[in-house]
Amino acid sequence: MAHCRFIDFDITIHGQQTPYLVHAVYRQHAATGLFAADSTQPEWTAYFDHLDQARGGVGRRVLEEMGGLLYAHLFRDQVRDLWVRARTELNHDTDGICIRLMAEPPAVAALPWEVMFDPEQNLAFAGSIQTPFVRVEKLLRHVGHVRSLVTRLPLRLLIATPEDPTGQIDGKAEVARLSAALGALAGSVVTISVLDGRFNIVELRQAIAQEQPDILHLVTHGQPDGLLLWQHDEPAIVPASSLRVALEGAYSIKLVVLNACATAQGALGRRLASVGAQLLQTGAPAVIAMQYDIEENVASDFAQFFYEALLGGHCPGAVHRAVSFARSNLYALNPDRIGYGTPVLWLNAADGAIFEMEDQLMPPFSLRRTTPPDNAPDLKPLKRQRQQFEEWHAGVIDLGGAPLPVALRAVQRPLQDALQEIDDLLVQLRRLDLEPVSGHVFKQYEEKLALIIAKQNTVNRLAVIIRDQQERPH
Repeated sequence: MAHCRFIDFDITIHGQQTPYLVHAVYRQHAATGLFAADSTQPEWTAYFDHLDQARGGVGRRVLEEMGGLLYAHLFRDQVRDLWVRARTELNHDTDGICIRLMAEPPAVAALPWEVMFDPEQNLAFAGSIQTPFVRVEKLLRHVGHVRSLVTRLPLRLLIATPEDPTGQIDGKAEVARLSAALGALAGSVVTISVLDGRFNIVELRQAIAQEQPDILHLVTHGQPDGLLLWQHDEPAIVPASSLRVALEGAYSIKLVVLNACATAQGALGRRLASVGAQLLQTGAPAVIAMQYDIEENVASDFAQFFYEALLGGHCPGAVHRAVSFARSNLYALNPDRIGYGTPVLWLNAADGAIFEMEDQLMPPFSLRRTTPPDNAPDLKPLKRQRQQFEEWHAGVIDLGGAPLPVALRAVQRPLQDALQEIDDLLVQLRRLDLEPVSGHVFKQYEEKLALIIAKQNTVNRLAVIIRDQQERPH
């Protein structure tokens, strides 16, 4: 996971009733506090009723109210002091702070933590890629051995899309969109296999055994206690317990993505009751599931943003960073809907890295590392790549200043930063052209081109969002 370093901010909430106990750890420091909220309280039941009635369109004011309450209850006294210290160190020597929450009481775990909002900074945590938010489960009595996240390229991705009897989910379109998003990465970085049609849980288990996937991506309808598959040529809700059996012993799987509604919702009286949480108990180190109903286009956007960041982003292989990037894009596109707060990531691994990437690979350019003889380094191929980058840069530079609606300005700022960094690197390469050719110059040229490729990934992703907005009729 090149050039990425996240510091963990671990928070554990435990106890039998309010006020619950809070224990926070950051670097070598610890803090304790109290947490006096849970989902059974009238204030929160009213919010959940509003979520059900609004069908996603909750409104920014209500979302910020909920997120602000969570922030105020959690970051108090010593815990707040520790968080302020972490926040002031955010840009010094790290790419971000990963907030890792273990909420033991089911009524606390059921709160919408992914919409947490800092009213002092006027900042939604989901909108910032510097503060990935994940849930963890460390108690041995609930989660046993967790296998390592790390694997080798190419990743094996199994997309399972059972036929939808309601016609609401277009599985083939979802597969096509994911394949298009992965683009030239398919084959070298990831291989894709597809299971579709009217398959049952045993056939899913057989496909997992045959394909040995690193990632299992399920696209179907869901509910708190199961997923829609087929049985005897009829649609059937498969309970979480059956899915858990199907994944027991599936040691190749490092990440499960449940692109299905309500699969992160649990029972208030029982820990780890949701579909996603039960799959975590199979030993899978990372599970993504949806805690509310999610619109098909939002779920599809999330998947596209997530895989683009996981496989070709600034921190390739970092699951928590990829989820944070996808949430941030959903928030930028529509902060008035709860879509950005719907995905939940359980991550039972220390650093979140599913693989290590030796070279940054992202179309349309890939940098081949070749070492010429010390006595005759040849810069011509690298100079041609630099000229290609200059032509590409000239075609996207105007997007940095394009007029955009307020909701997309959070997208434009990182685009402007990336374009500026690329421009600076191109200037440095032109200066290297003036120096005598040597092995040192060759190495410098190569390293700066690699940095440009990494930044180009960011520009390409954000440019798609901006151009899509520009092409829409107004």
